[in-house]
Amino acid sequence: MDRKTLVPLAFLSLLAAAGTASAAINGVFYRDRLFNDYPNSNLTVVRNFPTQIKYTETNFGAGTFANRHSAYFSDDGGTTPKDFNYGDAFDVCTTLDLDATPANGREAGFHIDQFGLGIFGVLPNGEIANFGSVLPFYSAGIVWTPGAPVSLRMTYRPGNGDGVNPSTIPSTIEYQYNVGSGFVSSGQIPFSNLEGGIVSNFDFFLGLGVQNQGAPGGSSVADFTNIKVPSPAGLAVLGLAGAFAGRRRRA
Repeated sequence: MDRKTLVPLAFLSLLAAAGTASAAINGVFYRDRLFNDYPNSNLTVVRNFPTQIKYTETNFGAGTFANRHSAYFSDDGGTTPKDFNYGDAFDVCTTLDLDATPANGREAGFHIDQFGLGIFGVLPNGEIANFGSVLPFYSAGIVWTPGAPVSLRMTYRPGNGDGVNPSTIPSTIEYQYNVGSGFVSSGQIPFSNLEGGIVSNFDFFLGLGVQNQGAPGGSSVADFTNIKVPSPAGLAVLGLAGAFAGRRRRA
């Protein structure tokens, strides 16, 4: 498969709800071994954001559950992870190559952290899904072939609340994936929590990463490229509901 056909997006924005631009994403905060249940594994990380973030892990040895490695977006050059609030619209995209031997127990994609860890990405059985944390659940089903490139995109549109009190118009999240024949969209899925979106009074971290369940002799390579990072822009850019209305949506 020609990787060039999977380059996903010409622009990307990170916006404040009031219409003022927030600080640009200008780095990532690396949280290697966020889970470290296989402490003796060999881990190599290519830290070349935004061109490439690559995790190679081999020789897991003895352990229990999993190792998790995250690279959270940052607006201070990678010193700390960016805390997204209710009004911080975002539209993020990447191309992922995930090769693993054996394939069982590997998952990678966008990592989310608020009230627990979540992921929007690929699972070892070929499913593309979002689960965990505060983002609405979504599953595209088994649509990905392990070992093949896949592009992932996630768009958050704030509602009319403040992330603390109940809102009358909830925020929405849109999940998209491209396994080689164009992007497929989940449509805009409303948040069902009381706040109607990201909860502003608690940290919300967003980035890229992989979670590996160790196996003797196993290996895992999660290679993120074509990383489209948010930059300040006007709120008009997030008239995305109309701008992308023509994209194909999964039935």
